Amino acid sequence: MGLVKKVKPVRLLVLDVDGVMTDGGIIYNADGVETKVFNVRDGHGIKLLKRGGVECAVITSRQSRALEYRTRELGIEIVHQGALDKITAYEDILKKTGLKPEETAFVGDDLVDLPVLRMAGFSAAVNDAVEEVKDEVDYVTVCPGGRGAVREVVEIILKIKGKWREVIGRYLG
Repeated sequence: MGLVKKVKPVRLLVLDVDGVMTDGGIIYNADGVETKVFNVRDGHGIKLLKRGGVECAVITSRQSRALEYRTRELGIEIVHQGALDKITAYEDILKKTGLKPEETAFVGDDLVDLPVLRMAGFSAAVNDAVEEVKDEVDYVTVCPGGRGAVREVVEIILKIKGKWREVIGRYLG
C-alpha cells in the first residue's frame, strides 16, 4: 500500500521519546536529576500538526519529569510513561480515543517499538534507528532522532492530508 493511502486516514501521531523526540542521550546532573534535550523545530511541528487537526500522543518505557514539562508545553494530553509493554499502552490509547489502528501513525527507533510499529496504520523510524526497525516500517526519516525527525514526519502527514499550506499560511503572509 502506498504512503498516501497509509497517511490520509491518520488522526493521531504517537511518538516514542528517547531516540525519537530526543537524540537518545540521557544526562544526569550531580544530584541525579535527569535532563533531556528536545528539538525546537520538532516541537513547533507538533503544534502545527495539532493546528492541522491531528492529535499527538507519547508512549515511553522510561519516566521523566523533563518529558512531563515538554508534553505540557506542547499540549500533548495523552502521555504514557513507564510503559514497559508499549502495545498495551497503545491499545489503551485506541480504546480511550475510539480510533482504529489505521487512523494512527507511530514513530520509533528500537526493538521495543516493533509491536506498535507493526500495528499502526503508518509506521516510521528515525534515520538512526536499529536496522530491524528500519526494515519493517513504511518510512525512514532523513533526519536522526532528536534532530528534526519528528518535524519531518509531521510535514509528511500534513502535506499528504492537504493541510500544510493552511497551517503555515499565517507565516507566509
